[in-house]
Amino acid sequence: MSAPILLPDRALLAISGEERFSFLNTLLSADVSTTVGEARYAALLTPQGKLLADLFCLTDEERVIVEFPADSEFAKRLRMYKLRAAVTLDLLDDWQVMVQMANAAPIGALSFTDPRDGRLGSRLYGPAATFAPTNDRAAYDRARIDAVVPEGPTDLEPNKALLLESGFERLGGVDFRKGCFVGQEVTARMKYRNLGKKRIMSVSCDSPPATGAAIMAGERTAGVVLSTSGDQALALMRHEFCAQPLTLAEGEVRIVADPDAPQG
Repeated sequence: MSAPILLPDRALLAISGEERFSFLNTLLSADVSTTVGEARYAALLTPQGKLLADLFCLTDEERVIVEFPADSEFAKRLRMYKLRAAVTLDLLDDWQVMVQMANAAPIGALSFTDPRDGRLGSRLYGPAATFAPTNDRAAYDRARIDAVVPEGPTDLEPNKALLLESGFERLGGVDFRKGCFVGQEVTARMKYRNLGKKRIMSVSCDSPPATGAAIMAGERTAGVVLSTSGDQALALMRHEFCAQPLTLAEGEVRIVADPDAPQG
């Protein structure tokens, strides 16, 4: 069995208490499952509809375990929203987030198939020392780029990224039938008025690009490079420039996959 891949930029928080589901469901962009062992992808937004953190919510026996970007304001913001809710928030400081790209999950880990895309393997939660993970995440990042799946903090800039420009509807991370959530009004307006100007895409380059590099269409900025893997990358691109010749300092840029493009 291949070693799990450690994701040190992700952290875990356990939420327990009788109001744990209603508490989370009034805040997050997708409902948390009440079925033990089931995980959902979601986000916490600002009231202005900007992304604060991309999340996984795994329902355990008496708690919901939430995975979030370690350097985000997620835990602090959740404590602010808690007020008098009958919930308890506990950081799982001795646990780590890992990914198993192939084969079965190790015994003893909480695990679930990544709900965003089956090509991303299984998510594992538990003490890292128990599972001897590797720090080489190249295979995981390449799979994400091939599947056009962004992940915070690299691809989803806090207080700036928008759900519908970041593929969340395709990835099951936003539910417009669930009722209100923080930032819902702005997000719904973007959807029904078709206000998004950008999309996450997979691109290839003549040579390995650098994260943060500007993709140009002539003298105008067409997009920015996000996660990279060799000569391929995720990029946040402006729609209007996608049909034009695109370049980086490293050479020509080609769009490989644009799964959120309008159909028909």
